[in-house]
Amino acid sequence: MVRLPTFAVFDCNIFVQALLNPTGSAGKCFDLANDGRVVSFTSAATIREVRDVMLRPYILSRLPELTSVQVEAFVSEIIYISQLVEKVPPRFRLDRDPDDEIIINLAIECDAEYIVTWDKDLLDLMTGFDQTSKDFRQQYRRLKIVRPSDFLQILAEQDLSLKP
Repeated sequence: MVRLPTFAVFDCNIFVQALLNPTGSAGKCFDLANDGRVVSFTSAATIREVRDVMLRPYILSRLPELTSVQVEAFVSEIIYISQLVEKVPPRFRLDRDPDDEIIINLAIECDAEYIVTWDKDLLDLMTGFDQTSKDFRQQYRRLKIVRPSDFLQILAEQDLSLKP
């Protein structure tokens, strides 16, 4: 049986963590996109944020050998392995963290199955009891927001279920 790729949106923090720790769970998620097992969607706003975050002093202090040239090379790799979505219309509002709306709306626009993140405001949409969380789950039942380790576990379980 042929397995179709999984559609996902990686939050900026996943890309940054993949660069900082390529063998960690975020790095493994990035590898899945690089291998074509996961179709990763990104936007110009996400690319700008990745650049900005990777060039922050505390990130550069963790990786003193990291240069702006290497950051640009990594950003180019993100763009290469991802489907770049030019226009991301606003469909969902997240008043408690409006900066996260771009990730949610990107996932909605490309009909992603997953948002992969460590962002608590995003993760809380899956379990929160507030009206915004309930509305999100009701409107976008297909879209799941998960941590990288959970995403890897889900994909591993899908592989097992496909084997005879």
